Amino acid sequence: MLRKILLVFTCLGGAFVITLTLLTLPMLRRLPKPGRVSMDGIITIEDAVKACRRTQLQGWDLVAYAQQLVARKFTYSRLNTWETPSRAFERGMGYCEQQALALKKIYDRLGIAVRPVFSLRCTFPAKVVDGVLWPGGVSGHAWLRVRVADKELDVCPGSISNRPGITHFEILWKARTWHAWQRPFTHVGSSIENIRRDMVARRSLTRAARPVGASAEHA
Repeated sequence: MLRKILLVFTCLGGAFVITLTLLTLPMLRRLPKPGRVSMDGIITIEDAVKACRRTQLQGWDLVAYAQQLVARKFTYSRLNTWETPSRAFERGMGYCEQQALALKKIYDRLGIAVRPVFSLRCTFPAKVVDGVLWPGGVSGHAWLRVRVADKELDVCPGSISNRPGITHFEILWKARTWHAWQRPFTHVGSSIENIRRDMVARRSLTRAARPVGASAEHA
């Protein structure tokens, strides 16, 4: 009996992986080349850490500098949803979890106290994602909370207009600490949502490209 149950779960897991792979392929085909992008000579997380140290900044000035560096290096994208934060940083593309964790890696190396947080409901303004206008609205989000001395502020690299304590989104539900053991699960969940949103965006482009007055049988 146990063997049958294990076989069923193995088959279901295999089918799940295959389905996700097939759904992700259209996104992977649209990934630009090259796969590594240089910004002022910065390609890797290690390059970013060295650049931060060269500034000799301290405290919140250093926090803000690293935040801006990551915000400028990343273009928001869902296409490389399965990549690690370090790989996404090198590519210069990624979504909120990749952006936040890439910045955390830099803060960790700089000795800055930081904890990742998330909320399942935040409001966002409109923006262009992978060449398609997203109208904004309510979405889950991940970012960082940084502590310097006795002050802790929200730090999000999701927009170049952000600063420590200033974000481009509004929190609707309580933010919670994003523990390391949760991240594999949130990564899978966020990636599935990224795939869904990309499919919706591509369908909207297809509808917009149809000739005005096209008949139903040709739709």
